[in-house]
Amino acid sequence: MPLASSSLFFAGVFCLFASLILIGSSMNPRSQSAGEMISGIFIGGFFAMLWAYAGTRRLIWWFLILGPLEAVTFSIQASLVGAHQILTGPDLAHKLQRNGYVEIALLVAAYIAFVSFFNREGSRFFRTQTEVRLAGEIHRAMVPPKHQTIGNIEFFGTAIPSSEVGGDLFDIVETGPTWHAYVADVSGHGVAAGILMSMIKSTAAMQLTKLNRPHELLADINDVMLPLTATANYLTFAYVSGSDAQQLNFALAGHLPILHYQAQTKTILEHSDTNVPLGLFKDQAFTISQLSLSAGDLLAIVTDGFTEVFDSKENELGMEQLKSMLLTHAEKSLPEIHHNLRAAALAFGKQSDDQTMLLIRRAQSATKLNKI
Repeated sequence: MPLASSSLFFAGVFCLFASLILIGSSMNPRSQSAGEMISGIFIGGFFAMLWAYAGTRRLIWWFLILGPLEAVTFSIQASLVGAHQILTGPDLAHKLQRNGYVEIALLVAAYIAFVSFFNREGSRFFRTQTEVRLAGEIHRAMVPPKHQTIGNIEFFGTAIPSSEVGGDLFDIVETGPTWHAYVADVSGHGVAAGILMSMIKSTAAMQLTKLNRPHELLADINDVMLPLTATANYLTFAYVSGSDAQQLNFALAGHLPILHYQAQTKTILEHSDTNVPLGLFKDQAFTISQLSLSAGDLLAIVTDGFTEVFDSKENELGMEQLKSMLLTHAEKSLPEIHHNLRAAALAFGKQSDDQTMLLIRRAQSATKLNKI
């Protein structure tokens, strides 16, 4: 909370509880000097702020100290003041009138402080919410679901954030007869991850369409990320490229393995490499590997939002279970595969991270491709 808002909040607490001290004094007919009244206001208001601070910071152990300390402080004040007289008539009326004026002033001050606090924090909250919603709309515009075919290759991808703004990204870029598909996962999620994600998409699009250096894609993104990320922030990246040919290039940077369903044997392979995540080390070299995608084969690239799902007993869904689910649905259409795998993940446990999936299938024949 900003200092100005905190000051208004604690000022309101001080004035409100100081007025309660005076109300308690007004219920007692004993005499009360101006000094005793002022000291009582400051003691009551000060301890009220300490109670509020401990409550808002969840410092429960403070409660064990504040109660006895406040009682001792009021006892010391009473011993220093000395004996009191029982007031009647005009003297009692004078005390009640004086206390009443001060009580009204304190209550008005508390009201003004709290109203100012709520106005400041309300404006800040709604401004923040508006910015988050705007960032979420930008994210959805930048990472829309895609279902398209390029040559004899069919693609289907979605990125579903766990909060208003996600940190996952996928894209499919065409450069002549060659296509490039990738999935990226910025560590964490929220507005900061979403902003970094948009920069990654711009960098990848520029590199692939203008510079035409796909083999240097990971190194270029790594160089862009280094000045923008701390040691706790990084990017995992999965990249596949090819054309109508059977041989494809792929690279992984700290990302989950690419799952490869082989239609002929009805088995699933895992393609992985030893590249580290992006944004960690300067002048890092990245290797490019190859895989063979036969007719009917399917590639599934997912982020850990799918595998790191936990049930009520803290059991993790994991890669092996995801592979088993993919094997069950691999012959279905790509949208059906995504729907079934996500439904199974949600049935297993609550989504706690962004869930992104990119499916790539090589058509069994030109005829079948045209029917998709």
